[in-house]
Amino acid sequence: MPRRSRRRRLVPLITLMALALPCAGATAAPQQDQARAEAAARIATLEALAERKQPKPQPAPGAAVVKAVRAQIGDPYVYGGSGPHGFDCSGLTRHAFARAGIKLPHNSQAQAELGRKVAREHIRRGDLVFFSTAGPGASHVGIAVSGDTVVSATSSGGVMEHAIGDEYWGAHYATARRVS
Repeated sequence: MPRRSRRRRLVPLITLMALALPCAGATAAPQQDQARAEAAARIATLEALAERKQPKPQPAPGAAVVKAVRAQIGDPYVYGGSGPHGFDCSGLTRHAFARAGIKLPHNSQAQAELGRKVAREHIRRGDLVFFSTAGPGASHVGIAVSGDTVVSATSSGGVMEHAIGDEYWGAHYATARRVS
């Protein structure tokens, strides 16, 4: 008899355990499933961000401006000229920037108000470089083709490349501006 009573006690205990274990596992499984789902969602988000089509960066207008202004080297100086048969300084810069899709006024002082100021040591291709050749203010403008040279329309030599810091132009340097 003692064996039967022991069995009678074990059967309900085993049955209770068999019923309780799936319940215990059932509470852990949804938590694991939720963690897996959250991880999968994070991965999907990262993949979507990686695959998202980013707009292609637009090239700086400097290269197009420099190409356009260099094409005019040798053209004559014409007071008030804006091409194609002659230029004054602001007409030349206006013409070159127009080739890059940027509108500028036909006046060096008005152009000197555009864009952002650039320190002389940070001038780069495509920057507007201003000189004070007729009293205070920006009375002459050219386009930087390097950190130390510009192309401008001069009354003495037409459209030409010259140094920013040579004896004449260096003494008349006023400011530089970056327009984009």
